[in-house]
Amino acid sequence: MPLEYYVLIIPFCAIPVFLVSLDYLNKIAEIERKKNNVIDFDKFLKRKEEGDAIDSDIADLLAINKIAS
Repeated sequence: MPLEYYVLIIPFCAIPVFLVSLDYLNKIAEIERKKNNVIDFDKFLKRKEEGDAIDSDIADLLAINKIAS
């Protein structure tokens, strides 16, 4: 095969694979970003209770049994 065929075939095979790989990595990164945005309420309350006086007062107000329904 002449060199021209290789010059034409290789980019048309490599570029789609590269684009699919980039899309996959982008989706993985998006899932990780969404996972990091979730706040665990129990851990939040424990950290607030261990903080200063204002943080502990806020944690007391946020306690489930103290919330007026």
